[in-house]
Amino acid sequence: MSLVRTLRILASQRPSLPSRALADPARVQRRRHGHVPVTWIDPEHASTATIVHLHGGSYVAGESARTWDFLEETARRSGAAGAMIHYRLAPRHGFPAAVQDVLHALEALSSGAVLRPGRWVLSGDEAGAGLALAVAQILAGSGVDSPAAVLLSSPWADLEREEQPGELRRTAARLYSGSVPRTDPRLSPLLGDLSALPPVHLVSGERDELVEDSRRLAAALAAADAEHHMLEIPGAGDQIAVEGTGPDAQQARRFLIEAAREAMGTSSAVGSAH
Repeated sequence: MSLVRTLRILASQRPSLPSRALADPARVQRRRHGHVPVTWIDPEHASTATIVHLHGGSYVAGESARTWDFLEETARRSGAAGAMIHYRLAPRHGFPAAVQDVLHALEALSSGAVLRPGRWVLSGDEAGAGLALAVAQILAGSGVDSPAAVLLSSPWADLEREEQPGELRRTAARLYSGSVPRTDPRLSPLLGDLSALPPVHLVSGERDELVEDSRRLAAALAAADAEHHMLEIPGAGDQIAVEGTGPDAQQARRFLIEAAREAMGTSSAVGSAH
């Protein structure tokens, strides 16, 4: 990785806020849960429902403006609060920092009754989707409350795959995993136990660089007899739900929003509000 690219990545690691044009500052709060920074949109709705989102960025870059747009729309249209967990990033903080941060934040949110059992979902895109899946696997075997559903947009779920798509991901996989074998399910949750997960909802574009991870994950979930639903949008490209625009992006977001509403029981409330 070049010095210029490394410096750009390090500059993008500072937790950001949604733009004023997207969300009035009165709707936004930065808090710490389990010593981990979390940014909330409409936190007062957490008593009803919450979408906890883990951003992409290949474990080396933070959330983008489009990530904020995705979370704001998804939470608002689901009748829920939106919470972005700002987990630590490589190369400064390699594995397992990201996993630990998300688990600490969720444990604090659950023990503090901020997240209501059965009324929150765990969402993620790209690396954040892989992280969400890994965390959901860990929660399934712990005493901490599990999400009502897992929403995955273009998941990067197998860092062990020999041919990683894209030069940045190949470098990022090395920087994040360090000396830990990438077969570890916390790095490559596609290789882990999928049998005890809550319902998993997957969306990807047919031309997404990571579409093979989605297809293999769907097949592995089916083999584990785990409830899952996958939408692959013909002709759509990378990160269609988060980075895309137009009808394909709206179809992808609608798929995830409907899954969130059903899982959190907010369908009737949102319907009556509109």
